[in-house]
Amino acid sequence: MDFGLLASLAGLAVLDSLNTSTMLAVAVIVLTARRPAATGWSYLAGAVLAFYLVAAALLLGAAAAEDALAEFTMWARRAIFAALALFLAWLGRRRLRTRPRRSAVRLPAWVNPWSAVGLGVLTTASDLPSAFPLFFAVSRLVDAPLGTAQNLSLLAGYAVVYALPTLGVLAAGLGLKDRQRDRLEQFASGYGTGEVAASRPIAALYFTAAAASAAVAVFVIG
Repeated sequence: MDFGLLASLAGLAVLDSLNTSTMLAVAVIVLTARRPAATGWSYLAGAVLAFYLVAAALLLGAAAAEDALAEFTMWARRAIFAALALFLAWLGRRRLRTRPRRSAVRLPAWVNPWSAVGLGVLTTASDLPSAFPLFFAVSRLVDAPLGTAQNLSLLAGYAVVYALPTLGVLAAGLGLKDRQRDRLEQFASGYGTGEVAASRPIAALYFTAAAASAAVAVFVIG
């Protein structure tokens, strides 16, 4: 197990952890649930467990596919990078125009410490189409000369890093002082108001990343 593999997995996990929808859901739970601590921990457990199980399924499926049909795996990886290029290009196009922020998250009436686990699973499932860092991490692990147990252990560490920012939001809401709680409330209430201003520099970054992803799909994988 080399340092380069660990560093790349850590960087991808950090990118995956910047998941505003999961953090926002925790903020809303802390601020509005009848039992915020129990509900928040249940939600986080459901979200992280679902994330890990999906990652493990991707890893085992990709490894099996590579053993059975290496050519198919190569084209599958190209498809992943091509899909990423299209997704990044779409994000870049969105940043070329001003648009309203998406609606604020509201806590459903049925959410409690038991059902919050399911809500965490649903949130993770809805975010999977944009979890491209996870796909790259799985690809790196498939290529690494490691056993299944080691790969699954690395994915467990990946899931821990993924959970850290959301865990920080939960801790801020439950255990810190009123000032931090006020900031959390501002974050939750302001998410669905106002507009996202157009930004050509950010759009250019997205387009550059899309071009790089397309280049990997065409020239690197093979």
